[in-house]
Amino acid sequence: MGQPKLLLPFRGTTILGSTLDAFAASTVDQVIVVIGSEIDALDAELEGREVTVVENPQPSRGNLSSMLCATDSDPEAGAFVLAAGDLPTIAVAAIDALVAVWVAKQPWATLTEYEDRIAHPFLLSRPCIDEVAGVAGSKVLWRLLVDATDDRVMRVARGGKAPLDVNTPADYEALNR
Repeated sequence: MGQPKLLLPFRGTTILGSTLDAFAASTVDQVIVVIGSEIDALDAELEGREVTVVENPQPSRGNLSSMLCATDSDPEAGAFVLAAGDLPTIAVAAIDALVAVWVAKQPWATLTEYEDRIAHPFLLSRPCIDEVAGVAGSKVLWRLLVDATDDRVMRVARGGKAPLDVNTPADYEALNR
């Protein structure tokens, strides 16, 4: 991308800023941001925000290691709403729908099902996180929650398309169209 993608400009803020704005406007109790080696670059974006910043000392281990850093930072939490920082079009309503499901039913895990695919945010209960933590390999959450047919996983239907995940210059161009 030529620079940290989370800091690319988007709608008067950055990609990360837009994602954080959605969580700040939602009904979640706390926002935890897990960062790796880019801590210095993200300082300005995180300054003044009501977030808990947790450093992942081994970001090369992948997304699961970042998730575990977040969940380990608040051992009292019963559940976590998870989303990557590069989802600037994530909707507050999608986040709040998972919180509402948690308050009403406290499911083991909940996925957001859009018209075009399953995508973030996800909600994982503490028992789910404890179980997932012991699984090796890549794409652990996808394999256990999406590909498997586990009755403990609820799906919340959302209208519209899934939020755009910005991973390439082409994704960024599409985002800005």
